Amino acid sequence: MSETISSIASMVRGLVSLVVLGLVGTGGWFAYTAYDRRVRLEDDLAAATAQIDELTAQNRELAETNEKLIEENAKLSLALRLLKVDHRVAQIEVLDQQQGAERPQTRFRFAEVTTDGNPIGEPKEFTVEGDRIYVDAWVIKYADELVEKGDPLASSSVCLFRRIFGEFQEPSDGFPLDSQDSRPSVYSHGNEMSPVEREIWANFWQYANNPSRARETGLRAAHGEAPSIRLEPGKRYRVELRASAGLSIVAEDVESDSTS
Repeated sequence: MSETISSIASMVRGLVSLVVLGLVGTGGWFAYTAYDRRVRLEDDLAAATAQIDELTAQNRELAETNEKLIEENAKLSLALRLLKVDHRVAQIEVLDQQQGAERPQTRFRFAEVTTDGNPIGEPKEFTVEGDRIYVDAWVIKYADELVEKGDPLASSSVCLFRRIFGEFQEPSDGFPLDSQDSRPSVYSHGNEMSPVEREIWANFWQYANNPSRARETGLRAAHGEAPSIRLEPGKRYRVELRASAGLSIVAEDVESDSTS
């Protein structure tokens, strides 16, 4: 009987041991699984954080690049606008035109003006044979980079009117406008002529024929221009100077101007 009880007890202890071992094994498996999952989650979180940091850095770089592009685009737009600005420098008004025996006689008034159209100095009246006139001027054109910077004087080409003549006149017989020793009208706006600019006008043709010397003073070109226009009775014309280019003569609509 005692042996039977002992056998049963041993059997029970064995079963308990198996149960305990099973429980311990199952708990260990669950513990390992949980630990492995936590490690993988931590690795995934670290990878995601690193990716977020990388994307944030890239986004910051893109934002900085975009700001630079916006700034450069603004500068380029401003530069292009400056290079295309037309400055009114003179006005021509036809006073009378009579048909002569062989060709018409045209009387007109020439006046240098401000950009607002206000006369600079006394207007001059001339009469020429024919109906076409030429406006002869010396023009200096500054380098584009100086124009783009908007320098008060170098922000535009500058001209010195020399003479005006009709189509049946020799240029040397034309009517004088400004003497070589005078200063262009741009300096009549309160701007002082610097020693360098005084040197340029005093030795205009030397700069025109010496490219390296011209570049040293910021000049892109120095030369004479003589645009022409056929004058019509009752018309008014403006002489313009583009910041990066030269002279042009444009007819104005007198009627529209008078009604504005």
